[in-house]
Amino acid sequence: MHVFHRAKLCPRFSSVLNAVILSTASLTLLSTLGCGGSASTAAPPLAQNPAPAPADTGPSTPQSGTGGSQSSSSSSSSSSSSSSSLVPGNAVIHGAVQTLPGWQWCTAKLNGKPCASGLGNATSTLTQDQQTPSLSGHSSQFTLGGHTQYSNALWWKSFGPNDTPTHFVYDLYFYVDHPNRPEALEFDINQSMDGVRYTWGTECSYRDTAHWDIWDSKAEKWDTTAIPCPVVSANTWHHLTWQVERVNNQAHYISVTLDDKVTQVDKYYDPQQNFSGKAVTVAFQMDGDYRQDPYSVWLDNVSLSSW
Repeated sequence: MHVFHRAKLCPRFSSVLNAVILSTASLTLLSTLGCGGSASTAAPPLAQNPAPAPADTGPSTPQSGTGGSQSSSSSSSSSSSSSSSLVPGNAVIHGAVQTLPGWQWCTAKLNGKPCASGLGNATSTLTQDQQTPSLSGHSSQFTLGGHTQYSNALWWKSFGPNDTPTHFVYDLYFYVDHPNRPEALEFDINQSMDGVRYTWGTECSYRDTAHWDIWDSKAEKWDTTAIPCPVVSANTWHHLTWQVERVNNQAHYISVTLDDKVTQVDKYYDPQQNFSGKAVTVAFQMDGDYRQDPYSVWLDNVSLSSW
């Protein structure tokens, strides 16, 4: 199970990917493509796109000719942030996740199945161990480009099967060189086990709703929250924390914190049924705009805490 993403496209282009890495080295993806909108009056209209059904794929291998670069550096240091008050002493913390080997990615499709959705194949790279810009001295740079408008790239990291934890805190810092270019940025957590997958999919929908959108796994659609998500400032580190839990057989979105502003979400959704994967994953997706303007995002001090 991996994460899912929904990419916003034109009027409501929701490319939601849920890529999930199975312990058997197979990857399952859940992707929904609605139509996410462009805020620019210069954007051409797009037809509504049907949402692809969840699909099981074989071993996860990048689309031919679209893979990004990766380094093998790793670090056990955890991020220093205000999220520490949310994490108990008995939590398991995967720190410096941006430095870890084994990140995978996809664009529109993976092994012939919908993945990051969108209108075509984006180009994307991951370059680890960046000293500038960086907070830790080991940030990772993610790029998005290509020639087809509204094309996306989903990156994810699997931590293997683990059905024990019920609480998660996804904490990271991100830095965008051209914040007016992303259609949306997505940050997800997935946990799959016993035939179901719990997906906490979150997207800052810059060009469509200008709010945080969250994923409803059972209905396979994005729900727009009342929480604004304005375009962030350029070339500045921004701190994001999502707190979620699995409770009463539902995925509960507890709160989101952006640049020290804490907002309660308190939304519950049923999980995706009939899912064969077993894994805990985190994901990050970049969505292209109506001109597929290239941009970069750096991630640093990325951590997943679970208990």
